[in-house]
Amino acid sequence: MAIYYATTKPISRSSGRSATASAAYRAGTEITDERTGLKHDYSKRDGVEMAYTFDKTMKKIDRSELWNKAELAENRKDGRTAREWVLAIPHELVPEDKDKRKDLKQNEGARVAVRFAKVLAERYNVGVDVAIHSPDKEGDNRNWHAHIMTTTRELERTDDGIELGDKTSIELSNAKRKELGLGSTSAEIKALRKEWETIVNTQLEKQGIEERIDHRSLKEQGVDRQPTIKMGWQASAMERRGVTTDKGDLNREIKADNEQLHDLKLEINILKEAKTEMASIKEQIQGMQDFKAEYEAFRQEQQQQKLDIERQQQAHDKGQDRGFEI
Repeated sequence: MAIYYATTKPISRSSGRSATASAAYRAGTEITDERTGLKHDYSKRDGVEMAYTFDKTMKKIDRSELWNKAELAENRKDGRTAREWVLAIPHELVPEDKDKRKDLKQNEGARVAVRFAKVLAERYNVGVDVAIHSPDKEGDNRNWHAHIMTTTRELERTDDGIELGDKTSIELSNAKRKELGLGSTSAEIKALRKEWETIVNTQLEKQGIEERIDHRSLKEQGVDRQPTIKMGWQASAMERRGVTTDKGDLNREIKADNEQLHDLKLEINILKEAKTEMASIKEQIQGMQDFKAEYEAFRQEQQQQKLDIERQQQAHDKGQDRGFEI
């Protein structure tokens, strides 16, 4: 089973984040926030394989224009300026060749992420920004992942460029969604997580790869394993710098417990197999013993028959030696 990870959360000012800074960091580029005047320059960061910004028709959008429009569209201090999805890309879909990794046509891992982004763009009529990241140098070299940022408002193209209108349905409160005859936000997110599973598994099958991902929780899958907790960007950054955190320690403890549980289950399975094998051997031994007993009884019977024949023969010969009686 390949690793499944697909989570989403809003990017809001209440958490001290901005769409411009988040987009610049994820795409590894420079964006100046027109609202605050701050310049966010991450053009020298490593790990960004490729990044694309487009609308529901797959037409490209200027990244800086998109996220500046997203920032200017919100007046509230706690306004949600973007929504982010983080997806784990199965490393089996990523080419080993470094040049092919940066080519969307040859990188199936990147292509499935872009397909999912297109689903979001079409469903909510939003602008999307996809960034494909390679694994951290210090981490698991299979940890390929994608960051997909979407606008929280519907996008419209005009003669003057792009404009952002009403809030998308996924950003509405559950009360408002109920009025509109929509289900809960959590149910919609769960459906989108299932969509990611379908997109990835379809491509894995097409590539002839046996691995599959499963959007269900470990409990729903019937897997007796404790999931690790979400680290968050602050704790993750500290861990990358070599600073241990409580969340990092807890995840390491969970992983160690899972490994120990895995080893115990493996040992139990080995013992069960050994027990089954011993039962089979005992059955074979018993069968051999039964056969030996039957053979011994047959041999003794044959021996007895031989003795009886010999006695009869001796008695017959003795009678012949006496001759005729008068």
